[in-house]
Amino acid sequence: MKWSLLELEKYQQEPLPLADTLDLKADLLKRDPQIIDVSPIAVSGLVSLDQSTITAHVVVTGTLTLPSTRSLKPVALPLDFEFTEIYVPADQRKLAEEDQADTVIVLENETLDLDSAVVDNILLNVPMQVLTPHEREDEADMPKGNDWEVISEDDYDQLLEARKQQGDPRFAQLKGLFDESTDK
Repeated sequence: MKWSLLELEKYQQEPLPLADTLDLKADLLKRDPQIIDVSPIAVSGLVSLDQSTITAHVVVTGTLTLPSTRSLKPVALPLDFEFTEIYVPADQRKLAEEDQADTVIVLENETLDLDSAVVDNILLNVPMQVLTPHEREDEADMPKGNDWEVISEDDYDQLLEARKQQGDPRFAQLKGLFDESTDK
């Protein structure tokens, strides 16, 4: 999905709708050799042109097959995310430098290439840890040893609440010291 800036000028009044299926397997395998397989990537969204900026809002869906980070078994990782990027032509470089609120990408040649942007964003959305469903179930069993164990945050919160309710055992003998029911 590539457009020259001259082609995009036709879409100043209304945005250019995107709806395409891309075969990015070769590009993704070249950039990240740990990827095992890539399904065709469905891309939809809009490209709009405002005076000197081009805004691309893209929705990406597909499936990557990656090795599990524990067992190296293949895991199908569904992709369903969206991203927005802002581009400016090379002659508008000052606009990109002035706009500090958003990241603005300068188009060095007069072509908008969304294929490379989709590949970049797919690689950014790959998680650090990829687990098979069986390995995720095993994660529920927390490690433990002699006089220690790992507990979840919810279990820790319940433990703190129980300790508050129980009170400090060091003050148990003082509990009845100031009861109003006893007369002096």
